[in-house]
Amino acid sequence: MRAILTIGNLTLKESLRGRIFYGMLIFLALFLMFCVYISSLSLGTVARVILNTGMLGITISCLMATILFGLYALYQEKERNELYVIINRIPRAHYLVGRFVGACYTVIIFSTLMGAGVFIITWTMGRQVAPELLLAVYMAILEFTLLMALGLLFYALGLSFPLNAFLCLGVFVLGHSFDEAILSFIGLGKLGSPWHKLFIEIVSYLFPNFDMFNFRLNIVHGDPIQIKKIIYANTYWFFYVAAVLTGSTLVMNRKDL
Repeated sequence: MRAILTIGNLTLKESLRGRIFYGMLIFLALFLMFCVYISSLSLGTVARVILNTGMLGITISCLMATILFGLYALYQEKERNELYVIINRIPRAHYLVGRFVGACYTVIIFSTLMGAGVFIITWTMGRQVAPELLLAVYMAILEFTLLMALGLLFYALGLSFPLNAFLCLGVFVLGHSFDEAILSFIGLGKLGSPWHKLFIEIVSYLFPNFDMFNFRLNIVHGDPIQIKKIIYANTYWFFYVAAVLTGSTLVMNRKDL
């Protein structure tokens, strides 16, 4: 456990020292300014526009943090031949889980910063206190740490960084398409193919369903959120991440480095 936390802390320190970190801070500031600008053009509810745009910013910043600080740092360490020194001193499973923990730290930092900025803008310009943003930040952390776990699996399989990043983006888009696809088949009724619907449902269980972390519409429109959906999302995240990290360590242990 100590080795995992040590790797996680070193990953976080390495991320904070890099130029990409300051670039991300500039991006956050610019996006928050964009939220202010969009709200000034709104003809409707200003707070709703800020919340909608702000949660998009949370998604973009977490996605960038996952790819740049989570995945890219892995490949940089491998290119500098630091990986071979580390895995000779600690088990490979501890290394992967420690890297996952360190990536989680950066996702938490950027999602919290963006969420806090959106909260302040909503409060000052939209005249609305939005504590539900805390749920949006929390769900974004679950969503993108799960995506990071998949990136670690692709890394353990020996994929290159461009291919890994492309697959993560593809899985992310696919994971937000299952609910719409299933609803489309339901809407077609008898005209829809039951075999195609069954295929979509099977794939939705194999691939991560990121829609279960998406409470964006509920937050923007002020709709109630069922506690059982939040509990289900946490349970789904825990078992899916545990399975993916276990698979990653099994693959990593079988490879000759």
